[in-house]
Amino acid sequence: MPTVSESNLNPPLSRSKRLYAQSVFYPTLAWNYTLGRILHIRRWWDYIDSHVIVGAYPFARDVPRLAAEGVKAVVNTCEEYPGPLLAYESFSIEQFWMPTTDFTHPSLENVSEAVEFVEQHAKQNQTVYIHCKAGRARSATVAMCWLLKYRNQSIAEAQRTLLKARPHINPRLGQRPVVKQYAKQLGRR
Repeated sequence: MPTVSESNLNPPLSRSKRLYAQSVFYPTLAWNYTLGRILHIRRWWDYIDSHVIVGAYPFARDVPRLAAEGVKAVVNTCEEYPGPLLAYESFSIEQFWMPTTDFTHPSLENVSEAVEFVEQHAKQNQTVYIHCKAGRARSATVAMCWLLKYRNQSIAEAQRTLLKARPHINPRLGQRPVVKQYAKQLGRR
């Protein structure tokens, strides 16, 4: 069974913010699906490095293709979706789950753990799929911090790397407090 980490959940959100995120989850997932799978305006996932892919919500039917891409590990940032666990198990894909409410950013502790999980697999020449619902913010935050630490990029360089690979990610990830805190820990800007 894939490893699932639920430690270090984000600080409590107001009930109204959590309810809002829950209420718009399926409509916005449908919108993302329409843009990516029907209209082909956005790609469902993109390589940002030879061992790291950032993308959207993986359906169970996506898992065989991910496995064919060499994916052996997944970082799931979705609070609202534990992932296609049975499909992962059948392809021996390990998952690190860091439940983060949509429209918020992950905690510094979760980001730090996820970055180390990604690097652990990248060092073994394995591919890691980092996802949230749309592959634009929560997942890209983890990817940015991995680029900061393990590709020695500045915040600005990491933002450019991500935008070049996946043009529809949040163009202001570097302004997120968690990214600034992570960079500060590394002594970077």
